[in-house]
Amino acid sequence: MENTKSVRKRNDLVLAVVLLLVAAVGGGAFYFTHREPAVLAEVTVDGRLVETLDLGKDQEVVVDGARGGTNKLVIKDGEIWCAEASCPDSVCIYQGKQSRDGDMIVCLPNLLLVKIVGEE
Repeated sequence: MENTKSVRKRNDLVLAVVLLLVAAVGGGAFYFTHREPAVLAEVTVDGRLVETLDLGKDQEVVVDGARGGTNKLVIKDGEIWCAEASCPDSVCIYQGKQSRDGDMIVCLPNLLLVKIVGEE
């Protein structure tokens, strides 16, 4: 009986390690295949595309959120970030500068999503 428990623990450990390796390989493959330089930022509010911004052009844009709030997006040197937000927690500001295909900036209180898109 003691031998059966140790075999089961070892098998559980092997299964956990295999699952972690599969997840790491899958995540790494996604990361490296979707890390192209960014070209555009698609800005959606409440699921509706409201603006497509060229990351090659330095600019500042104020986006009106779905619930009356605003977000100030800044594009400079191919990077985009949220510089100001009217939301109470300002999590979107702390997400930092985004510049790679697949990166996102999210402001849940204002229902804002900025998705960075690389060259197609």
